[in-house]
Amino acid sequence: MNFRTLLRLANLLTLLRLFLIPPFIYYFQAGMMAPALIIFLVAALTDNLDGRIARKQGVTSFGAFMDPLADKLLIGAALICLALFKHVDGGLIPIWMVVIILGREVLVTVLRVVFIAKYGQVVSASQWGKYKMTAQLVVVGLSLVLLVFQDALNPTLILRNHGLIFFLMLIPLILTIASGVEFLVNNRKFLSALIHLTNYDPETEA
Repeated sequence: MNFRTLLRLANLLTLLRLFLIPPFIYYFQAGMMAPALIIFLVAALTDNLDGRIARKQGVTSFGAFMDPLADKLLIGAALICLALFKHVDGGLIPIWMVVIILGREVLVTVLRVVFIAKYGQVVSASQWGKYKMTAQLVVVGLSLVLLVFQDALNPTLILRNHGLIFFLMLIPLILTIASGVEFLVNNRKFLSALIHLTNYDPETEA
């Protein structure tokens, strides 16, 4: 990958999403939910735009790897913030939910890195992976909206351990598990080769 490839608009949008994560965390932890929501929405918009642009200009190896990684880091930051929400004992979502979702993301990311290092194969996000990501973005976005307008709505339904945000998060949780299983099934030949320490050449596949 050369510097010109890195400077493609789609890749720059992916990098912008990464740079938006620290200010998002800052505003959320400071209890400034409106700026946190705006930053998250901008980051989510870059996710949509860089995908559209990449399909028109051509997907690069950098984009195929970094785009889902940037998504995972953004969602991971948001989930940790929700789980550690200081105004509710135990957070707005339980730690086990964060562990399952982020555990899947870490596993898939590590395997992607291994596949690149060992086989030179970049595994792009699958359709179920895209559904999962969309659900995560939508539910986190809705959670932030609920926190911004909590006083105008019903705080007792929002600011609690097993409140509305918890039940909304069950949707991306299920899709996260399903997409993780799909990833393992779709790449079972790579995984089998790794487990048995044998060579696997994807070029030999019909």
